[in-house]
Amino acid sequence: MTWHKEHRSDDGVLRLVVDSPAVHHVEQTWQEFGRDPRHLRFGLASDGVSSYGVKSSSHSTWPVVLTNYNVPPWLASKKGFLLLSLIIPGPKKVKNIDIYLEPLVEELQQLWTGVDDVYDGRTERIGRDRWFTLKGVLLWTMHDYP
Repeated sequence: MTWHKEHRSDDGVLRLVVDSPAVHHVEQTWQEFGRDPRHLRFGLASDGVSSYGVKSSSHSTWPVVLTNYNVPPWLASKKGFLLLSLIIPGPKKVKNIDIYLEPLVEELQQLWTGVDDVYDGRTERIGRDRWFTLKGVLLWTMHDYP
């Protein structure tokens, strides 16, 4: 969960998510967030899929997925590392996606405020407190919803 902290680019070239202007903005604006590399950085993605194959346009389902950018980029989009947050059921494209996203937004707001008493079980963390307040930030969203 701290891979991103140890593999940043020092030459100003954008190679990883951690090198992006969005991450730099978060870490400069809210400096307490940038001090602890265990705080989570997320991206949110959603897109409609046809549940019954390519020929069926009468039904679509919308999975909403959180991508954890604290892990290496080759793991961030792999099975087991993507977080399926919710599924918006069909049969048609939803008219008001906000109703479905409201519980997720509330949980992300709670994570932004911080979750107390999270245990860090890594044995290499001798110099850092094993119990800490975990925070998270949603850096961006990716979708084709207008």
